[in-house]
Amino acid sequence: MPARLAALLAAERGRLMLWSPVGLMIGITIYFQLANEPPAWTGAALLMPAVLLLLLARRHWLRFLLWPLMLAALGFSVAQLRAHYVATPLLAEELPFRTVEGTIDEIDPVEERIKLVLSQPVIEDLPPEATPRRIRVSFRDDGESWRIGDRVRMQTTLYPLPHPVMPGSYDFARHFYFRSIGGNGFAVRPPEVIAPRTELGLKDSLNDLRHAIGEDMRAHMPGAVGTVAGAMTVGETGPIPEDIKNTLRDAGLAHMLAIAGLHLGIVAAIVFFTARLLLTLYPPLALRINAKKIAAVLALLSAGIYLSLAGFPIPAQRAFIKVAFLFMAVLLDRRGITLRTLSLAAAFILLVFPEAMLGASFQLSFAATLAIVAFYERFSHLRGSRQSWGGRVLHEALGITFTSLVATLATMPFILYNFNRFAAFGVIANMIVIPLATFIIMPGMVLSLLLMPLGWQAIGYAPLSFGTSLMIGMAGWVTNLPYASLRLPAPNDAGLALSAFGLLWLCLMRSRWRLAGIPLAALGVATMALHVPPDMLISYDGRQVMARLPDGHYTMLKGSGRSFTAQAWLRSEEQDELVPLRETDLDCDKELCHYGQDGRVLLVRKPQDDEALTAACTGKSDLLIAWRYVHTADCPGPAQLIDRDALERHGAHALWLQKSGIRLLTTFDRPGTRLWNPR
Repeated sequence: MPARLAALLAAERGRLMLWSPVGLMIGITIYFQLANEPPAWTGAALLMPAVLLLLLARRHWLRFLLWPLMLAALGFSVAQLRAHYVATPLLAEELPFRTVEGTIDEIDPVEERIKLVLSQPVIEDLPPEATPRRIRVSFRDDGESWRIGDRVRMQTTLYPLPHPVMPGSYDFARHFYFRSIGGNGFAVRPPEVIAPRTELGLKDSLNDLRHAIGEDMRAHMPGAVGTVAGAMTVGETGPIPEDIKNTLRDAGLAHMLAIAGLHLGIVAAIVFFTARLLLTLYPPLALRINAKKIAAVLALLSAGIYLSLAGFPIPAQRAFIKVAFLFMAVLLDRRGITLRTLSLAAAFILLVFPEAMLGASFQLSFAATLAIVAFYERFSHLRGSRQSWGGRVLHEALGITFTSLVATLATMPFILYNFNRFAAFGVIANMIVIPLATFIIMPGMVLSLLLMPLGWQAIGYAPLSFGTSLMIGMAGWVTNLPYASLRLPAPNDAGLALSAFGLLWLCLMRSRWRLAGIPLAALGVATMALHVPPDMLISYDGRQVMARLPDGHYTMLKGSGRSFTAQAWLRSEEQDELVPLRETDLDCDKELCHYGQDGRVLLVRKPQDDEALTAACTGKSDLLIAWRYVHTADCPGPAQLIDRDALERHGAHALWLQKSGIRLLTTFDRPGTRLWNPR
């Protein structure tokens, strides 16, 4: 090995183990990127030889090479094992007006609707072997209360799991599959309770308690303040008005609504420092006990209770694991907040929930935490021990500023990739809101929960309501600033991977060559400049078609612009509103739409319109779009055809009109089936 490279590796001794989660991520990524579901034995077939070779290797350089290969094989294996563990039958087609029975497993209020997750469902005219383990059904809220564990019956229309709304977008079918949910639906009327729960288990008691806490907060703190406070306490974000959600998101404060690392960390810190202070107030007791370790145990218990009250959401589970590693380090007389602790927490989460790596929550939380810990590890020597009171205040203010700046820069690629939006003044908003949450909002929440059994929770509601109101007001002020929320194209997959590698290289390496991570991360973000907006987007069910106008704005040729699909399309293309079709110069009537120069694309707007389809098939065009089965022999006119069969086989379509022809990109470009998408 060249002497220079050997010297660089020697300088990084002890840091290379921090890359272990990256090896797991590579294997997990390979599993999820496969076009076809591999045989169930594939993971074991890869892992066992890798482990055996690692154990038999005698030379250090050989073990150095085999270690990441073994980790990648392990990541692949646990991802495949997890996919088979949560496996459930999936609905293959729409089931209209079916009677459904099931046991309420989850309750999620969303503004004027209630979403129930039902376990052990029984679906009319559907055999047990084809029935999913769980389904999700929504209905209009009529003011009644529902309890976890009740057996209910309702008349529903059920649908298969949704496909991605466009090529490269989030796979909702995979998301629901890993929750063992095999179908979605809606009910016209609320369900009927046919068998109230008979036993009040721990899970039911916790869910009843969290719903009661949320309702009490919304009752005593009416309006948006109560809904936001309830979300930060028990995780019920559904009742929050949509305009408040958008305001907090555009201000860079959406993370305040999801119970995760910030919330659990602050609660645990409040309990830790308060308990340690109280235990040291009486010197004879303080000399006989280890106040620090007792406070760590109490803080860990408080974080666990908070996790239970939040309903065990996945982001909170990951945050609890990180907090648990931190306080376990305290109990073992180790430094709590280190890159090694963070690496262990990431590896543990990836081994238990490998699918979490694909979600924005995991990406954002670990990117922010990694950057902050690495920043303070690098510059902790700048902290002065003999500063004046004013110097300490200035130092803490600068610390908050740099913490917000570092977290914002580290999460930028992931925010752009997942949300196509960047809060330009998020640093300013977080500089104010994080101290507000630390010293007013979260202490008020903890105090209200402690006093709730005595009926004195209003004492804690006062600071909680005051701080939450200030936070909402701050978000509104930031949002009204010019260019507060920027819609930007997303980096491509390769760009996100490059940015992630650059961030890891910058934070995990010790030598000066770590600075190479900065241009790598910047180059990854710059790939958003390669984005070319599609000229047309077609949903996987053919009911939504959006077209790009010459000025760059979009209009709906078919379907509603208020639908979830249309709004997702607009977000991905950095637009807020659609141009009404009637205000465009497109040649569209009730039957046909002609799009592109000389009508290169023809769209049959009504599925059963035989006359329009006949006219389109006899005319000359580059592409015909029709939401019905069309035989090419009966339709010789168009050069290309997108009919119902093509949409069912390939999913959503994006197309670009080019001089050389029409370029098509579909959701399922690669043929194959996965457990969550049997096609």
